[in-house]
Amino acid sequence: MNAPRQGLFASLLIVSFAFHTFLLVVATTHQLNENRASQGQLMTTQLVTDSLSELEPANTVSLALLANRYATNPSVASIRILDSKKQVLATSGMAKTRQGEIFVRDALQNEKNVGTVEITLIKPSIGEILRTQWLAILVSFLIHAFLWLAYRAIARPTRSEFLARMNHEARLKHEIQQLTEALEAEKANHTIAMSQVQQQAQIKAKPEPKVLPSTTLENDREVIALNIQYYDPKQLMNTVNQSVSLPYFNLCQIFLNKSIELCAQHFKLNSKDFTVHQEFNQNGALVSIDAEKPNAAQSILMIGSVFQLLSEVLYKRYREDKRFVLQTRCAVTNSVEAMQLDALEAADRLVNHLIAKEMALYLSNDQLKHIDECYQLVALPNPTNVLTRHSFMINGMNNDCAELAQSIRTEILKGKKNSTASESTS
Repeated sequence: MNAPRQGLFASLLIVSFAFHTFLLVVATTHQLNENRASQGQLMTTQLVTDSLSELEPANTVSLALLANRYATNPSVASIRILDSKKQVLATSGMAKTRQGEIFVRDALQNEKNVGTVEITLIKPSIGEILRTQWLAILVSFLIHAFLWLAYRAIARPTRSEFLARMNHEARLKHEIQQLTEALEAEKANHTIAMSQVQQQAQIKAKPEPKVLPSTTLENDREVIALNIQYYDPKQLMNTVNQSVSLPYFNLCQIFLNKSIELCAQHFKLNSKDFTVHQEFNQNGALVSIDAEKPNAAQSILMIGSVFQLLSEVLYKRYREDKRFVLQTRCAVTNSVEAMQLDALEAADRLVNHLIAKEMALYLSNDQLKHIDECYQLVALPNPTNVLTRHSFMINGMNNDCAELAQSIRTEILKGKKNSTASESTS
């Protein structure tokens, strides 16, 4: 059980140690520069005073002895004593090749320049400074090492936390495994249902004089539409092949079908009351219900809420397994007469104004009264037209609705079969 992000913490400690060593070198260099400046001025002043009597007339032997005596100082690189004509009278120094800081002072006697004294003081290198500060650097290293060990001991998760995380991961893995098994079990039913739909479509395709009025009547009927789309700002959908996307779409469709079945049962509706206009593909899914049905708005909003919870579970699990997955967004609308949009078109437009995990709605005032106590609504930001100006985003639910959504989500994840499943496949 390692501490979380201990690699990042170790990197921060390394940077801190390097920065601390850098500041130590800078501070030491600054202090040595100040000391060298004061020492150079003092030595040149003293040497001028001592050699003044020997400069005129010039006594090179005495000046050489005097220079050698000053050169015994370990910080002195070289010394030169010159006459008034800049000719060298005496030189000394144990490290004449070393670079350093040169201090020059003229020797004045009765306001007359009788010579010049030049003293070069050694300027220590970075390596020499580090050797002199080895103890401070070692102490800094020990402190940072202690912080590293302390972090590993303090931030390490307890056994109970580790077991809780492992249990959570195991539970999610088991839920996904159940969903995968349910997907395999539903493939046969899905194939049968598709064949039945194709047969019904072929029957409806036969020319009958009375079909047109019936269809027109159905299109004129007011419905509430639910549009579920994938939030894909990076266009990842175009980068995967069908062998990856189709099983993912099928699993999302199973989630949607189960949500419709259980929500319909709770609101005393039939799953046949909901029309799936578009099953899950790269453009999402589209569902509608007759607005005249009792609890139509509540039921279709609950379907969207439950599916969002299921989508979030699937997203977290697939991301852990490094598998293709996208987050979703939902919109529930009825028709918009001012823009001449039916419910399906309005839902498709509204959902494009949302980002991941968001859900918005556009309903009439009477429908809003039925859901106002259950959902917390906020105005859609930055409206641009009639649709967005009168739309709301769902910002939360009360306890009863939240518990209902969680219970339906849990029942679906456990793979429980509902009695309405037989009706939907018949």
